[in-house]
Amino acid sequence: MKTLKALLIVTLMSASVAAMAEGGGDKVMAQMEAARASAMTTYQKSEHATAVASNQKAASNDVARSN
Repeated sequence: MKTLKALLIVTLMSASVAAMAEGGGDKVMAQMEAARASAMTTYQKSEHATAVASNQKAASNDVARSN
C-alpha cells in the first residue's frame, strides 16, 4: 500500500511537471514581449509629454525676455 501511494504521488507529480513544461517557455516569452512593448509605449508617451512641456516652458521664457 505504501509503495502504491508513493508510485501514485511520483506519477502525478511528473505528469504535472510535464504538462507545465509543454509550451511554457513560449507563453512566458510572449508575456514578456507584451509587457516590454507596453512599458516602452508608456515611456515614450511620458518622454514626449516631458519634451513638450519643456519646449512650452522655454518658449514662454523667451516671450517674457523679449518684452
